Amino acid sequence: MPNFIKLIAMSSALAVVAAPVMAEARPAKRVVKVCRKSSGTAGLIAGGAGGALVGHAALGGPVGLVAGAVGGAFAGRAIDRTITAKKRCRYVEARR
Repeated sequence: MPNFIKLIAMSSALAVVAAPVMAEARPAKRVVKVCRKSSGTAGLIAGGAGGALVGHAALGGPVGLVAGAVGGAFAGRAIDRTITAKKRCRYVEARR
C-alpha cells in the first residue's frame, strides 16, 4: 500500500508539470507590397526631343517633326516606366 501512495503522489506531480501553457496574445502582422506609380516624365521629355529630331530628319518638315515628337514621347515614357518598375515597389509590415 505505501508503494501505491508513492505512485499516486509521483503521477500527480508529473501531471502538474505537464500542464499546457496558454498562448500569448500578440497583434497579427502581415507583409504588404506597396507600389507608387511612375509618371515617366523624364522619358516623355527625352523621347519627345529625340523623336522630333529623328522625325524631322526622316520625313522632313513640320509633319515629320510633330509625328516624331509624339511617337518618341510615347516610346520614351514606356521605356522609362519599364526601367524604373522594380524601384517603385517595396514591402512593409502592416498590422491587421
